[in-house]
Amino acid sequence: MKRIFILFLILVAATGSYWLYKQTMYSKESVPEQVSIQEVQDASADVLQSDAANGTAVVVYPALPAELNLEAPFYSQAPFSNWDYPWQEACEEASVLLVANVYFEHDWTREEFNEQILALVDWENEVFGSYEHTDVDQTVKILEEYLDLETIVHQDPTFEDVQTILARGHLIVMTFAGKELGNPFFTNGGPIYHAMMIKGYKEGEKVIVHDVGTRRGEDYVYTWEVIENSLHDYAEPIQDGAKRYIEVLPPDSETPSKQSVPDNF
Repeated sequence: MKRIFILFLILVAATGSYWLYKQTMYSKESVPEQVSIQEVQDASADVLQSDAANGTAVVVYPALPAELNLEAPFYSQAPFSNWDYPWQEACEEASVLLVANVYFEHDWTREEFNEQILALVDWENEVFGSYEHTDVDQTVKILEEYLDLETIVHQDPTFEDVQTILARGHLIVMTFAGKELGNPFFTNGGPIYHAMMIKGYKEGEKVIVHDVGTRRGEDYVYTWEVIENSLHDYAEPIQDGAKRYIEVLPPDSETPSKQSVPDNF
């Protein structure tokens, strides 16, 4: 009996040591202080300068800030830590709702955010026939028809592309092969398909996201290499999905229309 008790103490100590090791290894990385979208838009306003030689005006964009973190409240896709359906498959819904919460200044409570997820799931079931895996085109439809936000779909991003969009105060929604993200807080290695809101970046080519797939996902930092490699639209298998992503325009944005904005803007 004494030997069993000693073995039990050893097991408890080992489990505690592993937990402490995991927390140390994956402690939250520091991020820049959040700034409001309005502040960023004011700072990045296009500056018109005259070109005397040609008698025309040209647009001069300010230099990109070295680091940026757009202000946005965070809720996971399971606001009350209930990971049953539909919340288990609600990453796309939660990500677009986080964008709408910022842009329209809803200031949703946790209860209201949860209700918004359920209402959107109902809408998707009615419009799409399902809600589990909305691809980029369906997610655009949600943003435009359900949330009344304009979008621009881009392909094959570079880190500078993402910096440029964020520096104009525009949030981004990206979809991924979830298991390739390598987030240590995911269960069973993560979902096959995942979505996140992109909200900032750091020096060293790092991206700041709200990862709704974990309660620890607020201002989570991924390297650009991980983001770029795991970026995929929904497909079967997921690795065949195109590298597409969604720029979501703030209401009353003066950004040119979709037709006039080339890929890799």
